[in-house]
Parts: sequence; structure tokens; C-alpha cells
Amino acid sequence: MFELRFRGRLCVPSHDALRDMARHDVPPSLVECIVIEGEEYANGLSAKGEAGMALRKGGYIIFVKLVPSLSLALDEEVWVIKHVGKRRMDR
Repeated sequence: MFELRFRGRLCVPSHDALRDMARHDVPPSLVECIVIEGEEYANGLSAKGEAGMALRKGGYIIFVKLVPSLSLALDEEVWVIKHVGKRRMDR
């Protein structure tokens, strides 16, 4: 999909994240922008070790959740893009 690195590790999208991107109409270029330029995002549902990045755009907060993992195919540690979400900002 794209050559995206976060904190030195390659980012690999999960099937759920790809479905989330299609459902919320978030292109891969925006996901890349959120991971690189976004601000840290955390909520009460984040597990230990997970990272979240978010960007405000057009009255919405678009966020990306990343989970550390190990890729046996690549033989290296990676970030799995677990979820891509979109929430209306409170006014």
C-alpha cells in the first residue's frame, strides 16, 4: 500500500483497518499524513503499548490506532494499523 514508518518501524494495515478506511472514506494518503504529522491520541480503550495518532479535519477528528507486532514474513518488528476512525468534534 505505502512505505510508511512510525518510530522506525514499518506500518502494515490490517483487514479491519482497510475496511474502516473504505467506510469512512479515508484515503491511504490521509492515513500517512495522520501518522507522520498528527498529534498523539489516546482514549480509555487503548491497551498498553498501543499508539494513536489523530488529525482534525473539517469538523471531525480522524484517528489511527497502531499496535506493535512482529512480522514473520519480514522478520522484523512492525506497527499494525488496527483501526481508522472518524468522530465529530464536540462544540
